[in-house]
Amino acid sequence: MDTLGLPINQEACFSYKGNPNPGLMNQQLKTLKPFVALLKLVLLPGEEILLSARACSPMSFLEQYTHGWIVTYLKRCVLVFTNKRILHFPATYNFQARNSVSEIYYGDIKQFKTPSFLSGTLKLTYATGKKEAFFYMQGAKTKKKLKEILPVQIAGGESSSAGERVYLCPSCASMLKKDIFSCPRCQFQFKDGKVAARLSVLYPGGGDFYTGHPILGLLNAAGEIVLAVGLLTAFIAFMDGKPVFGDLLVFGIFIAYEKLVGIYHAKRYAEEYIPAEKSFTPYKAG
Repeated sequence: MDTLGLPINQEACFSYKGNPNPGLMNQQLKTLKPFVALLKLVLLPGEEILLSARACSPMSFLEQYTHGWIVTYLKRCVLVFTNKRILHFPATYNFQARNSVSEIYYGDIKQFKTPSFLSGTLKLTYATGKKEAFFYMQGAKTKKKLKEILPVQIAGGESSSAGERVYLCPSCASMLKKDIFSCPRCQFQFKDGKVAARLSVLYPGGGDFYTGHPILGLLNAAGEIVLAVGLLTAFIAFMDGKPVFGDLLVFGIFIAYEKLVGIYHAKRYAEEYIPAEKSFTPYKAG
């Protein structure tokens, strides 16, 4: 059986209720295929894939509130559950790789709640006290299998020095440091949060384009340009002595709000450690 060259535990990954399930097998292979290169890089000796699932990465209330329904496309990810850890891969809107990966050792999980049929949310509490939730997990069979797999793995899982989810370098698989956008081992460069924030201030949608979200950048740029035109029109009218101070204030407030939200989102996107090189491919690919 073609397993994409990955160490997949076929009994765990491709079966349902103890029986081989071709539909589940095809689903699992389709989910894993875009992440083969990264998986070959980060998987440890003796590590086997038990299950994979499409979901959404942890997101703040402000991200959900300001983006609305579109956040479910912006924060898509794939979770891979192995016999040692959970690997988290931020993904594009169609679940393709963004060459970013983080890990969660089972021993670092102190409390958890598996997805239900209705919510599809995996809730984790780490040894550090930090809490995270992965939303909108897909697949009824996948969620049922996770209820069986996760408790067993957490019960006997090893812990890490981090104590919570941490990102890994997609070039050398080393652990990355928070808010440091270069690998301490190989000096691989990532999209910088400070640069993303600065571009958000200087250009309409600049931070979104920089972090690889062109459609969102176009939408935000269009909104900022409309507000800027309104502000300029109100300013000209105000200079002509017309009573439009209220309009001037409203447009100014909305532009400031748009800029602050843009800065916040750009920095949050940069926290996913997206490679600065657009054409980068993990060195163990193929």
